[in-house]
Amino acid sequence: MAIMDGEATRSLSGPREMTLGTMYFGTTVPEAIGVDVLDEAFDLGVRTWDTANNYAFWVPGGTGGESEECLGRWFAAHPGRRDDIFLSTKVGARPRHGSKNLADAVGLSPTAIRGQLHASLARLGTDRVDLLYAHIDDETVPLAETIGAMEELRDEGLVGEIGASNLPAPRLREAIDAASGHDRGYRFLQQRFTFLNPAVGTDLSPHVLLDDAVAAECAAGGITMLGYSPLLSGAYTRPDRPLPDGYDTPANREALAVLAQVAGRSGLDSGQTVLAWMAQRATGVLPVVGVSSIEQLRSAATAVKTTLPQQDIHALEAVRMAG
Repeated sequence: MAIMDGEATRSLSGPREMTLGTMYFGTTVPEAIGVDVLDEAFDLGVRTWDTANNYAFWVPGGTGGESEECLGRWFAAHPGRRDDIFLSTKVGARPRHGSKNLADAVGLSPTAIRGQLHASLARLGTDRVDLLYAHIDDETVPLAETIGAMEELRDEGLVGEIGASNLPAPRLREAIDAASGHDRGYRFLQQRFTFLNPAVGTDLSPHVLLDDAVAAECAAGGITMLGYSPLLSGAYTRPDRPLPDGYDTPANREALAVLAQVAGRSGLDSGQTVLAWMAQRATGVLPVVGVSSIEQLRSAATAVKTTLPQQDIHALEAVRMAG
């Protein structure tokens, strides 16, 4: 999908595309390293960048504006490059001043959305974002009001497209229905997604899984899917990073064995193989990959461009579905 702005075209089209996640830039990833990663991403052609207005408030000393501010300083130091980047941010999940609790989030009322966006634009040093997400499901505000407010910002040229994050399937269906009568509604959905499935009933909150029911709603609504946490914080490749709670199941141990076999044949590691699989699977999910070093960025960028044989894609799908 392309966003036109004068002579510039910024796109998020896939399927062989990754989004650079910048969640910890300016907090656990020192800004100097974050800037180096952004430089390398630009040079590699990884020019879809994702942030949010609350990254990363939960880190000791964090306020929630660090990631956007890091990107803003990069844009300021590189005049003319903003038009080459497809830039997304998110609103709704920033705690109110003085709080560190998501229960105190500013939320998604029309007034809150507009105020949060303008604050994000100031931190980012830009006059628009290409994609604005509703970061959480704010059940205190009718979905039609939230979507309508975001569409107003799009119509004003402050936002290119609108999307949602962390919506379960029933609420996504409500959002699609609520947008009828509006121009377009949500065109993107970003949820938790990876090769392994958690055990049924696993509490992932505040994350919401991109499960089959959500994928079906996206297909019906023509919504592009993106998946965050595709590498499970390094659990596919690092012995010091165990699988998260709910993922260490007999079915997943079998799936990991198949993944390792495919990785061995492809010359990739298991994490890279997950990204290559995401980029090639029939039901595409664009990976949002958070990195903390240039080496991790290069690894991910190589992975999404690597072609796996179709028999390996089928083998991965089969063992995943069996779980």
